[in-house]
Amino acid sequence: MSVRKLTAGLLTALAILGGVASVHAQEHVPVADPFAFDPDFHWFEPVYDMDLADMKPSKRAHTGWFATYDRLKLYGSRPEVDEPGSSETLLDAGWGHRYEIGYMLPGENTGWIFNWTEMGVVDSFIVHQERLNRFIDPDGGDLVVGPPFGVPVNQTEDNNPGFDTRFYEVGDSNNAFTYDSYELNKTWRLEPYHYGGILEPMVGIRWMRVDDFNYFQTYQSSEDNPPLIGPNFTDAEQLVTAGATTENELFGGQLGFRYMKFRDRFTFTSDFRAFFGGNYQSSKSQRQTELTIYDGAGEGSNVTRIINTSTEPIYTRNEEFFVGFDVRGELGYQLTRMISIRGGFQVIDIGRGLWRGGPGIVLEGGDNDQDLVMVGATFGINLNH
Repeated sequence: MSVRKLTAGLLTALAILGGVASVHAQEHVPVADPFAFDPDFHWFEPVYDMDLADMKPSKRAHTGWFATYDRLKLYGSRPEVDEPGSSETLLDAGWGHRYEIGYMLPGENTGWIFNWTEMGVVDSFIVHQERLNRFIDPDGGDLVVGPPFGVPVNQTEDNNPGFDTRFYEVGDSNNAFTYDSYELNKTWRLEPYHYGGILEPMVGIRWMRVDDFNYFQTYQSSEDNPPLIGPNFTDAEQLVTAGATTENELFGGQLGFRYMKFRDRFTFTSDFRAFFGGNYQSSKSQRQTELTIYDGAGEGSNVTRIINTSTEPIYTRNEEFFVGFDVRGELGYQLTRMISIRGGFQVIDIGRGLWRGGPGIVLEGGDNDQDLVMVGATFGINLNH
């Protein structure tokens, strides 16, 4: 065989082997791509008890993308204010939402979880206070609005929306706050235990925001005893609102774990997170007054002037160290291959370092180092890719 023919044969063999290797390389990607899109999610593909019984716990645990949503009914503790007779041990109902999205690398047993939780509580002692001109003719009348001795603006006076009378909702806040929490956690999945339980340790960062609202309102009119009097009016009423809005920006780290156990169509999941860090506090205190002057007393009297005044806002800042924990537990039921519903409970306890009630400048305030407990039930849905 000539050298030319031998060289041509070797080059042809190498080209064939290279083509086969290229095809195999395209079919088998050694690294998982989290951004790969699979349009066939099989969300509603049915699942059978026999399939779940034969499936190992490591195969039932979520891989790839997964997401959960839960509706929260939590009860929040009241602030510790300096007002005599305040009921600090009571809990008031609130509603919220919890969203979670994560990605677990297939075959790597490690991943990420992002969580957003938000809820709020509003509980106040309200008095239904009728206005001096409690009833207005449906045709309306002229309403003059403006600062003292200002230029009037022609508008239409009307009853409260949905009612046939005019009134004030005069209130005193018992418990009013909003809560937001953002988490980013790195997770590791350990090998299943002998009875099928799976433990996932996690470490991450947590940013929480707690805005507390404390207010107290008083009402007085020219028909009260003692009456509201002034040099420029004889028929008038006044609503005074003293309030403090306190913002808590909590940022720090957290450690925790998630434990999962599967049995038939049911899945038990429990979470524990301990968090800590710094709370950067800011409070705004202010007093606002609304004075309404009429052309007479009684039903149907026209408003001649509304005078709104407020004091200069007073800002107060502080810093505290916070610590707390977050405990969750859910029992899920598998509906389809990728959809399950679940119900459970959650306890969030910011044990110290929270400011509620304000500084006590325009009304009774609270301490800079308080706690906040939120406890209640959850119900939601789990989507697993």
